[in-house]
Amino acid sequence: MMTLICNMNKTVCAVCPTTVNIIMPDGPSYSADDELTCTSDGYPAPTYEWTVDGVIDSTTNTQALQEGGRDYVCTATVTLQNGVTCDEMETVTVTAYSKYQKAYNTSVATLILTALSAG
Repeated sequence: MMTLICNMNKTVCAVCPTTVNIIMPDGPSYSADDELTCTSDGYPAPTYEWTVDGVIDSTTNTQALQEGGRDYVCTATVTLQNGVTCDEMETVTVTAYSKYQKAYNTSVATLILTALSAG
């Protein structure tokens, strides 16, 4: 539900976020340290908080991927002029590999394809 609060004497408005979008890095596959980006339509510009597997990890609109399969939740929060806050969240589950695991996966795939094409 959208909440709009305006004070015409000060021409200040605030709108609770109604959508939160998580922008994925180029992939798949994903590497540890690739970044997720969170955007929202709240006004004034919302503050962001990321949790990774239920633990607060970042308070910016970006979040670095951690190695392994993880649940990432971005919460966008707007503070209304009366001090009340409202928020909206979005969740993604992502598996990211270390650069060594990614190189290993590529090597194994190359060996398998080479063996199949030779045979």
